[in-house]
Amino acid sequence: MSNYYLADLFVCIKVAYKARMSYTKVPKSKLIIKFLYLLYKIGIIKSFFISLKNNFILVYLKYKKNGQPLIHSINLISKPSKKIYWNLTMLSKNYRKHSLATFYILSTSKGLLTSNEALLQYKVSGEVLCKLKV
Repeated sequence: MSNYYLADLFVCIKVAYKARMSYTKVPKSKLIIKFLYLLYKIGIIKSFFISLKNNFILVYLKYKKNGQPLIHSINLISKPSKKIYWNLTMLSKNYRKHSLATFYILSTSKGLLTSNEALLQYKVSGEVLCKLKV
């Protein structure tokens, strides 16, 4: 386990999808809980269960009807050593460039948001955490 829990979460999810597991354990932190709630809200994962006694979270994964993983790829953009911030201009450029199946997750003043929400609904910018391709 590293000190950067978001990177550990991405690795756990990628490995679980490759192994066709129905759930996986991830480390517990406030950022992870907010991130998983966002994934649940947009329908990427089935659910998650926070263990009160232990220091982990169970994440129940979602698959397509043909058994393929719902997440095609998930890539870390900002790292602890190099933070990447985008303004509204950069968000709109990447919104036009990528299809609707690809979006970014940003940490903004309004909380964690997808790039679509940040650009179209709230009109805020922030730190780009990851790129998610569904």
